[in-house]
Amino acid sequence: MIFLFTLFFQGDMIHAMVKKEDISLWEEKLVEGHTYIMHDFKIMKNQGQFRICDHPYKLLFIGATTIKEQRISSIPLNIYNFKSIEDIVDGKFSADLVYGRYI
Repeated sequence: MIFLFTLFFQGDMIHAMVKKEDISLWEEKLVEGHTYIMHDFKIMKNQGQFRICDHPYKLLFIGATTIKEQRISSIPLNIYNFKSIEDIVDGKFSADLVYGRYI
């Protein structure tokens, strides 16, 4: 699967993904560092053994999904969300959440 991340204007992030069998449909259309408006996608609960972000839902590209490139310069290219050693030692983290580089 291709894993994508969407950043909302309020700073919230949501996990978006493309199924392995659909990668060939999207790999040339989606360019790292570009921003897009998506239509007609599936919304799923963000659950599983590991999650990429805390958002309760994730987005899945489906056959009917369309995208249109939309430049949004206020979204940074790189965002980091590391946990401090103190938070880890104190147990203030989610064991099923992957911490580190998001975008």
